[in-house]
Amino acid sequence: MKLIISYLAAIFLFTACGDNQSSEGDKLFQQGQYEAAIQQYSEYLEYNPEDLKAIYNQGRAYEELGQLDKSLANFEKAIEIDPLHANSLTSIGKHYFRENNYADASFYFSKAAEIKQSDPQVFYLKARSHHKLGETKEAMEAYDLAISKNRDYGEAYLYRGALKVYQGKKSAGCNDIRTAQSLDVPEAKSALQEYCN
Repeated sequence: MKLIISYLAAIFLFTACGDNQSSEGDKLFQQGQYEAAIQQYSEYLEYNPEDLKAIYNQGRAYEELGQLDKSLANFEKAIEIDPLHANSLTSIGKHYFRENNYADASFYFSKAAEIKQSDPQVFYLKARSHHKLGETKEAMEAYDLAISKNRDYGEAYLYRGALKVYQGKKSAGCNDIRTAQSLDVPEAKSALQEYCN
């Protein structure tokens, strides 16, 4: 009986220590100490290899350090464990967007949007990908959805406005760009000068 109690106590202490390492990783991340955070997550993940939060947060720490291949590996590992992990899907989409691979970016943003249906950012990112691909109908629909979920999403107004101007709807487009300017989007002023004079 003593052996069983000792064994259970050891498991409890070990698990508590692991949780502390994950929490410590989170604290270090929030303080901008990304290398130290990565180390804490690595130690924690040795014994908790399927902890999605730690895997994702370690990926974000790699991303902050510009180690984008490592961050992508973490995000891909997370969706292997849980294909519906929306934050990882979004982060993979951002990775491909940075790489100018807009088709793959759009794919991952679309998957994330199916899960995070109330998140305006995912729809905005999806719209930007479609916009870059020249898929104007899909881009417009996604900009509309982003704005419907957050009426103060200035960047969505800006790019929707630019798309409307491109489509020959100058008045409506310039109204959107003015709205973006009223929401303090820095690029809106130059867009107004370029498209709306």
